[in-house]
Amino acid sequence: MKTAIEIYKLLPKTNCGACGLPNCFGFATKLAAHMASLDDCPDIAEEDRAALRDADTGRRESPGTVYEQALESLKKKIQAVDFKKAAGLFRAIYRDADTITIEFLHKRYVVTKHAVLTDSGEKVRPWTAILIYNHLCMPSPPATAGEWISFSAIPQSHAKDKAWKGHVEEVIARHFSGKVEELKRACENFGCVKTDREGSHDAAYTLRFFPLFPVLLLFWDAVPEEGFPAQCTLLLDKHAPHYLDIESIVVLGEEFAGRMTEER
Repeated sequence: MKTAIEIYKLLPKTNCGACGLPNCFGFATKLAAHMASLDDCPDIAEEDRAALRDADTGRRESPGTVYEQALESLKKKIQAVDFKKAAGLFRAIYRDADTITIEFLHKRYVVTKHAVLTDSGEKVRPWTAILIYNHLCMPSPPATAGEWISFSAIPQSHAKDKAWKGHVEEVIARHFSGKVEELKRACENFGCVKTDREGSHDAAYTLRFFPLFPVLLLFWDAVPEEGFPAQCTLLLDKHAPHYLDIESIVVLGEEFAGRMTEER
């Protein structure tokens, strides 16, 4: 499969949302990571669709099939989860033995042992359900440590450092370069809370990926006359590895970046 950038060049770039993602770059990232299917985009030109399929002929399973299989495996695992206990551990709302409600990226989702639904009752895409199920299946998550660390400080994260930087932090930095006020509005619309953390940054906000998963966003705007590009850093709570596995944290960060940079 091609890289996310190579795939993005072949996409329609309309950011229509038909694939379930807020923008085409996010969809390209999911395709590159084998977490989406070409069939999810109805507007790819046929010659470009053929080129992308040809680049992916070496795999036995389609991305969608692989992802669906992962979800089915998690559905079996979630059956053993005590939802009443999980609601307390993960700061969710307990409804009954088979249903809880949880906040995920500033939206509310209804979680059952058979499906994950939006607050309005619509079934979510497989990768969203996988992230939520993965979170709820983490064993005995501790309370937040209250200590911020970089993604690279997470044990065994070195293999994903480039993905985190390139698909999460740099996506936000590029989009909001020269647009600090727009970044602030986007953060506030996302439910982020402004913080007075000391430093040279131009903006600092705290947010939560999940109720039990705090994040600190720091943004430095570009200084063209000095040759400095815009920079964004997302710091995680020290206990983040207890809330999601490394792969899921990266996917979650990519989804956050995609929603933050969605054209409004």
